[in-house]
Amino acid sequence: MTDRERFLRVFNYQPVDHPPLHLVGPWPDTLERWHREGLPRDVEVNEYFGVQGLRLNVVSGPTGVWPPFEPQVLREEGDFTIEIDHFGRTVRKFRDHTSMPEWLEYPVKTPADLQRVLDEHFDPEALESRYPPEWEEQTRQASEQDSVPLVDGGCYYNTLRNLSGPEVASYMFYDAPQLVEELFERINFFCLEGLKRATALITIDLIGYGEDIAFKTGPLISPAMFRKFILPRHRKFMDLAHELGIHLCWYDSDGDVRQLIPSYLEVGINGVAPCEVAANMSAPELRREFGRELRMAGAIDKREIAKGPAAIDAEIERNRWVIEDGGFLPAIDHSVPTDISFANYSYFIERLTQVLGLR
Repeated sequence: MTDRERFLRVFNYQPVDHPPLHLVGPWPDTLERWHREGLPRDVEVNEYFGVQGLRLNVVSGPTGVWPPFEPQVLREEGDFTIEIDHFGRTVRKFRDHTSMPEWLEYPVKTPADLQRVLDEHFDPEALESRYPPEWEEQTRQASEQDSVPLVDGGCYYNTLRNLSGPEVASYMFYDAPQLVEELFERINFFCLEGLKRATALITIDLIGYGEDIAFKTGPLISPAMFRKFILPRHRKFMDLAHELGIHLCWYDSDGDVRQLIPSYLEVGINGVAPCEVAANMSAPELRREFGRELRMAGAIDKREIAKGPAAIDAEIERNRWVIEDGGFLPAIDHSVPTDISFANYSYFIERLTQVLGLR
């Protein structure tokens, strides 16, 4: 049985020899720590542990900013570099260790700026430039790999926030609602095109969303505004996906999205990740609240993995009944930070593979 088959069986609550192993990557600084603590520098992490993680393979064309802004380094300031990233943001980044950047300036500050970005980076007339000549062959090859073919369902709020920052984005919904609607309508157009083109070539297993629409205590946009501005686009997309026989989703957002889950389920968005436990996204609690209709990935508290074997055992046991119930791929809830030692990560991989039946 392939990992692709295992994924489909787990998310459809069907018998399986064992679930696929969902792995998230370590920060570069974490990897450097592990090298100091015993991981050979000439061996890839998963190869060292003799494991292979489930692969999700996005096969649709880009649905967001296109062409991307030209990244460039503006200057160096001590331990930092000041750069322009592919969203056109000016950011300050550490030169020698991993951290979130500091966002200094965004390309969208006014409705006029948003109109300019719409004209230059979301032009429906430039659709074909999103699909290079090699795209069809690469898509067909993706179907032959042991990976889960995925089509992008759209990043709506996240795109606006990346262009304007959360504060200006919040004002835009009130000050320029028609422009926000136009941005979301164009994103929806590109997503629908990607779905149609990909399904004409291969079988698609999964719809993916990457919104980062929440923080620790709730959404960054009210549920009412989500239903007004974003849910109609999700509904239109999911209606077509269902017509094409695609019924599984992977909605990726940090933070606490519990207030939005009923809206997700209403239109058929039935999977969430990474389920940050620190943001009250506990897999057992979500399963009790929303039942088996909601699939999940992640939900292993990274803070517990850093504490050592006893805490790791307890965290895996806390989630065991949901693992056994199905519709859930346990993994560290986001990425692997520097406070997780090589010894503790090694123990976690050993215990998780045992529980999943891979050892």
